[in-house]
Amino acid sequence: MRTVVGQDHDIPAPRGGTSPRPTAPAGRSATVEIPALTGLRAVAAVWVLVHHLSFLPVTGYAAWFGPVAPLLAAGPLGVDLFFALSGFLLARSYLDRWRGAPGPRQALGFVWARLARVWPLYAVVVVLVGLWCAARAVLGSDGVVTWQGAQPGLDPLSWLRQLTMTQMWDSPGIDGVSFVLPAWSISAEWAAYLAFPLLAAAAWFVRGWPRPVLAVLAVLAAMPTAVFAVQGALHGAFEGFWAVRLVAGFTAGVLTWLVVRRVPRNRTVSRWAHRVLVLALAEIALIVYWAATAPATAAVSADARIFLAVPMLPVLLGALALTDGPVARVLGTPRLRHGGRISYALYLVHFPLIEMALVAMTRIPALAPDTAAAALLVPHLAVVSVLFAHLAYRWVEEPAQAWMRDKDPSRRRGSARRDVAEVRRPEATPHSGGRTVGRRGGSHAVRPAAATAVAAPTTPSLRAA
Repeated sequence: MRTVVGQDHDIPAPRGGTSPRPTAPAGRSATVEIPALTGLRAVAAVWVLVHHLSFLPVTGYAAWFGPVAPLLAAGPLGVDLFFALSGFLLARSYLDRWRGAPGPRQALGFVWARLARVWPLYAVVVVLVGLWCAARAVLGSDGVVTWQGAQPGLDPLSWLRQLTMTQMWDSPGIDGVSFVLPAWSISAEWAAYLAFPLLAAAAWFVRGWPRPVLAVLAVLAAMPTAVFAVQGALHGAFEGFWAVRLVAGFTAGVLTWLVVRRVPRNRTVSRWAHRVLVLALAEIALIVYWAATAPATAAVSADARIFLAVPMLPVLLGALALTDGPVARVLGTPRLRHGGRISYALYLVHFPLIEMALVAMTRIPALAPDTAAAALLVPHLAVVSVLFAHLAYRWVEEPAQAWMRDKDPSRRRGSARRDVAEVRRPEATPHSGGRTVGRRGGSHAVRPAAATAVAAPTTPSLRAA
């Protein structure tokens, strides 16, 4: 919900005013990042990770994590946050450059850049996990190859669709579609990337609308997720919910950038943005904890109620992009920024590791559910997931991305590596009013079938990211 899941790419310097430092070489646009938003990706990825860890049949930590249990249960919101972040960052990177619909060469360059960003590591993980699933199908006797309610196909067509990131495009739900359950959102975002040039043209058309109107539209764009979740809970139908979440989050992120790009940067704006940010965080927490109070017999379950917090996500993103307050400074620390950079890898690798741990729990007596060894395994899974994510980012994601971008068919060869090197420069806020602010920084889840033998069932329509 990297995303979901991605980093700022090819972000042009603001037009007019004082150029941010450092400056790019002559003839090239400067590229910058907002450190706080990079750190926010780390928070979203860890949120999804601990949500999935909470499914493991280990109850020894229940008393420890009781006070934050509602937050853990709301992990699917991390995916909606990734969708909104993707829309925001892509709009920030490309709208001013394209100034409307991109030409064929620009569109090709954009699609290739996004393919280079998400596909190499995705393909490696899908192949490895697909081989794991095939081995379980051959060696196992229970017919279960993944930790999901429905099982994905292992036929050549299923492999082709997963490797081309198209497996979700005609699926009503996320269960049993991908070898790696969280990969549903990668397939969904790939569809959004292909449609983004058209969305960019529409966004450029409305860019001059009054800021309050655009701000209201950003919140309204996120509303369908909340409405669909409630209606789905009432009628027991969640087909297509993944597509609603994608379109709503992505569009809300784009509209949020249209507001942010026209807000002046000064100390007053930063101070008020921080206040709005704190209020947005408080409102999200209030909704999440209120959702947890829903009784098991409630018409709208707790799993559905958490999505009522989604309309606050564009408010959170816009405020965080405009402030250098305490929250932004914490999110912009080097460790969290690195966490943001490896968030895509963490999103992809953690679930296969959890699946392997579950297989061990069901087949090794010493690791049986609710044993001391099983309880010890859970925190180690979190640490190993982060370690694997770092290694995957360092040795697969980064070099493969640089290699693919260097092969970009839409532009001169050899320029892409320099672009990647420039992409993470911190942003120095341009002067406004003579003062500078300084440096700024899931899906409805399913209770996996393989877990039903070792843990109590939960609502099948809303319980995984």
